[in-house]
Amino acid sequence: MVYKLTSILALVATLALTGNAQKQITGITFANNPGKPDNSFSLPKNALADEPISDLKSKAFACRSNGLNFPAIKSYSATGGEMFIVTWDKEAIKASTSSKINGPCNHWLASTAAGTDNLKWFRIGEVGYSAKDGWCTDIIRETGQIVVSMPDDLPVGEYIFRTEVIDLTYAGKTKDDDPTMGPQFYADCLKYSVTGGKNQKMPTEGLVSLPGAYLATDKGLLLNLTADGKPPGDKYTVPGPALHQQR
Repeated sequence: MVYKLTSILALVATLALTGNAQKQITGITFANNPGKPDNSFSLPKNALADEPISDLKSKAFACRSNGLNFPAIKSYSATGGEMFIVTWDKEAIKASTSSKINGPCNHWLASTAAGTDNLKWFRIGEVGYSAKDGWCTDIIRETGQIVVSMPDDLPVGEYIFRTEVIDLTYAGKTKDDDPTMGPQFYADCLKYSVTGGKNQKMPTEGLVSLPGAYLATDKGLLLNLTADGKPPGDKYTVPGPALHQQR
């Protein structure tokens, strides 16, 4: 089974795509068991980075920070297979029509069993573009929410969860060709503990480094959107390695 994100309920985060397109996670909620005592927690305002990353080789690319210096929050735990709701500030997004962001979303995990140096990431979900719903960012503007299905076949242990929005508004040229152009990445990370599930071995396919997973010339990162923000021919492939497959 391929884990794809859909526009139904499950982790709570807040994304303010305002004039300067800021994004911040502010909390998490489990969809499978909303009544559990540790169902949710909050992050202090401005605990995470505001500005996007446009340099694909930046050391801050993974989590918009140099290193993995997470805010002082508790890690959250769940049985493998949990669903989260990623929630953004819908009203702030709607108020940003003068600088509308268009693009896909990716969600990633990395095991910290061997420490946090040289993490190997794998994609667990994506939302790209469809003629019905538009971009992932259009779904966010309409509903404020995107669902993430966590794999249930991962080893018990500690992970980093990474959520990412890619803005393609200026993706018609690479940043190397024009410093004012290129896609912009809004990614944040949180600690995640897997406490149950099938407890299988770590996946060995689709593992990548961040930075390093993307090239400036990737088909999903170098394209000219139409005047109304659509991909050419209404067709689009989300960039990144193959999605993690259920085992």
